[in-house]
Amino acid sequence: MKRRNASGGGVAVLLTAIMALLPTGCDALLDVPHLTLSKSFSRALQDCMEYLQVPGYRYAEYAANSFPDDPETKCLLRCVGLNLRWWNDTTGMQTAVIEGFFHPDPLDELYENRTAECLRKELSHADTTDCCCLAYDSFRCYLQHYGNLVPCARFYPEDETRFVRAAQDCIEFLQIPHKLLKSYSAGSFPDAPETRCLLRCFFLRTGVFHVDTGFDVERLYTRDYEQPDERYLAPETEARLHKLRGSTGDQCTEVYLAYRDVLGELGRAYYEYDVLQVAAAKMTVCEVAVESPAMTTTSTTTTTTTTTACPSTTEFNYKELNCQNCGRLFISNNGRV
Repeated sequence: MKRRNASGGGVAVLLTAIMALLPTGCDALLDVPHLTLSKSFSRALQDCMEYLQVPGYRYAEYAANSFPDDPETKCLLRCVGLNLRWWNDTTGMQTAVIEGFFHPDPLDELYENRTAECLRKELSHADTTDCCCLAYDSFRCYLQHYGNLVPCARFYPEDETRFVRAAQDCIEFLQIPHKLLKSYSAGSFPDAPETRCLLRCFFLRTGVFHVDTGFDVERLYTRDYEQPDERYLAPETEARLHKLRGSTGDQCTEVYLAYRDVLGELGRAYYEYDVLQVAAAKMTVCEVAVESPAMTTTSTTTTTTTTTACPSTTEFNYKELNCQNCGRLFISNNGRV
């Protein structure tokens, strides 16, 4: 077979095809890392139009930031708020979340005061049993006074079920020993290499820590929207985290120290340990005994059963543990795995 000339027209055609497949615009960025979720206001709007069967022709009106005072629009905005977690029928507006969907004018120093005053006026005489109206009026205050709607997808706060799932994933990825899982499930988290690396994995998987840049304090602030803590955004917090960056030579240790000494008490205090405790209690550890190769002979066939074993490790190294205690390697009669 002849190789096609790399400088020929075939490459240009291929590049054109690749460029056509690349996402354009903020809303097209669907391939997010780890277990992180992100969603834009426009995507949530489309979701809720489908849920509530709002006629499609109304989307153009809403896309122009026109939200008329009618029952259909009010309940639609309530749905969007629930979808993006900036609205709760019991506690109302979740400021730590909705603020991320608006971009204030840098020269406007009074946008927060105007928004708060609007909320006070609108909600003081509102019907507290009409959640659609309450969500609508609250959103309108932000739209009119806080800033411009951000078109890009924003970090999406998880619920506890997904946090536990992320913790279980990391326990499996790193093959945390059964002894430590028993300790975690009892609410005890010893300062061990496994614990440090498990915390790093959990923060990575939930999107609030990045290998290259460290902790994302804005995402942590949004994540703890039910108990928003301005200390996440304080210059002192940023300075203390910056001081730890690269100081230990071990990123697992860096994350552990940042959690122990800086972040643990902020927001939902030591929430990660609560999640890891629940996840550990749900986990079962794969502990398959490794057998010596055995020969089974019959009058017609001879079958060899082989198992694999990894070398023991003196220190925790999840990279080496990828093949340890994970079961047997079966070789069939035809030699294929």
